[in-house]
Amino acid sequence: MPFPRLTTPLAGLAVAALLAVGPVPGAQAAPPAEGDCAKQQAQVDRAAAKLERLQDVFAKAKREVRKAKKAAAQAATEEEQAEVEEDLDDAKQDRTKAKKAKKAQVQRLAKAEQRLAKCEESAEPTEPTEPTEPTEPTEPTEP
Repeated sequence: MPFPRLTTPLAGLAVAALLAVGPVPGAQAAPPAEGDCAKQQAQVDRAAAKLERLQDVFAKAKREVRKAKKAAAQAATEEEQAEVEEDLDDAKQDRTKAKKAKKAQVQRLAKAEQRLAKCEESAEPTEPTEPTEPTEPTEPTEP
């Protein structure tokens, strides 16, 4: 039966043609529903949690640099001094990496908060303006 061999490539071509055409003209994305902001809120929560962890890593790296500097000051021989200097360089590199990661995470958190605010803003229903109270009908005056 030659049809099964033919249908798979034809189906692939049909999908490719639909993807090449792009979105249907006139079709617009609907405004996000009330629960759609949950994804953005989850991203903000994850980004904030990761920032807290990175702050701990950065604080630890700073302590390691201080510890290595103290050890460098107390080194007695040149061999110890060389070893401690190497440890100090490693600690400084770790501190720099942690600082860069923390800075990047702060930016990610800010972007996630912006997306959440935008989502919440678009999800809020626009408040209808209050109708003006009708004025009391005036009775016609007689001439």
